[in-house]
Amino acid sequence: MDSSILRNVNLFSELDDEDLDKIYSRAGIRKFSKGEMVFFDTEPYLGFYIVAEGSVKVFKILKDGREHILYFIKPFNTFAEVPLFEQYEKVRNDEFTYPANAMAIEDDTVLILIRSSEIYNLIEKNSRLCMKIISGLAKKLRHMNKHIESISLDVPKRLAKFILEESKSETAKNELHVELQISKHDLSSYLGTIDETLSRTFKKFQDEGILEVSGRNIYIKNKEALKKISKD
Repeated sequence: MDSSILRNVNLFSELDDEDLDKIYSRAGIRKFSKGEMVFFDTEPYLGFYIVAEGSVKVFKILKDGREHILYFIKPFNTFAEVPLFEQYEKVRNDEFTYPANAMAIEDDTVLILIRSSEIYNLIEKNSRLCMKIISGLAKKLRHMNKHIESISLDVPKRLAKFILEESKSETAKNELHVELQISKHDLSSYLGTIDETLSRTFKKFQDEGILEVSGRNIYIKNKEALKKISKD
C-alpha cells in the first residue's frame, strides 16, 4: 500500500502526487481485528480516519446502556472529521475528545489516520480541499437527518427502507440480492430496535412472501410490496 490509495478517497482525489505523498508519509497505518476498538469517546482527538480495508461502525452508548449505531464506514470513506471544524480551537490545542466510539467490525480492518495538524496545513493553501471536506460533511449531515427521521418510523418501514437502499449500493450483487455486511445485532442497533423485534419483522416479511432470508443473504421476492411498506 502506498500514497496512491488516497486517490480513491473523494476528499483527496484532486490533489497532486506531491501532496498525496506528503499526507501519506505522515499518516498512521493501523490494523484492527473484528470487535477491536478504534477509539472511545473519552480519548483525545488525534484526527480523522480513512477505511482502506474492512469496515467500521461509529456508535454512541445511550443513557440506558443500549448501543446506537450512527454510521457504518466502508472502504475509501472517512470518519471522525467533523471535529476539525466543529471544535477548531480545542482540536488545535489538543483539548477535544472524539464525539463517538468507533469499532472494527471485520477482521483485518486497515485504517489510515490523518492527523488534524496535517489537514489544517493543507486547507490553508488549498481551497478546493476545504470545499471537498465541507461537501463531505454536508452529505453526512443529510444522511444523519434521514437516519433520525427513519427512527421515528415503525420497524417494518425502517427495515424495508434499509434493504432497498442496500440493494442499490456498490456491495449488492444485484437489486434483488443483498448480503448484509454487518451482524443482525448491529442492524437492529442501527435501526433503533432490539434483536427480537428485528427477527420478528424478518419472519413477517418471509411469511408474506416479500423476502427470503438465509443467514446474511436477503433475497427480495416482492420488491413492489417492499417499496409500499417503506412509504406507508
